[in-house]
Amino acid sequence: MQKVAVLFLAGIVLIAAGALAQGVTPGYVQGVQPIFDRECVKCHGPKEKKAKLDLSAPESYKALVNVPSREVPTTLRVKPGDPEQSYLWLKLDHRTEEGSGMPKGFFSAKRLAPKDLDVVKAWIAAGALP
Repeated sequence: MQKVAVLFLAGIVLIAAGALAQGVTPGYVQGVQPIFDRECVKCHGPKEKKAKLDLSAPESYKALVNVPSREVPTTLRVKPGDPEQSYLWLKLDHRTEEGSGMPKGFFSAKRLAPKDLDVVKAWIAAGALP
């Protein structure tokens, strides 16, 4: 039992070290919110809440974590620890069954920069802590 716990903790440390080595910041306030401010708040902010979603600070966290998505209510917007079961991640990775990828571009959905995608995915995988 003790060996299993040690191996588990070692795995967590390796994952965290890998994220840090890549420059990924899984923290919400310093890592994720600035991405929302730059890329999402134009459409999902206090003035225009498309899909009734406000991603501005301080509303965004409580609007995302453990909250069902509007397009697929059986899927949480953010399921802590599980990006592949988080609607936000699927939207950002352009893999949703409903709707289109995010963020929207002028003519079609565009993709976030790979480093921004890494930050969001790492934050969700690390437990989506505030």
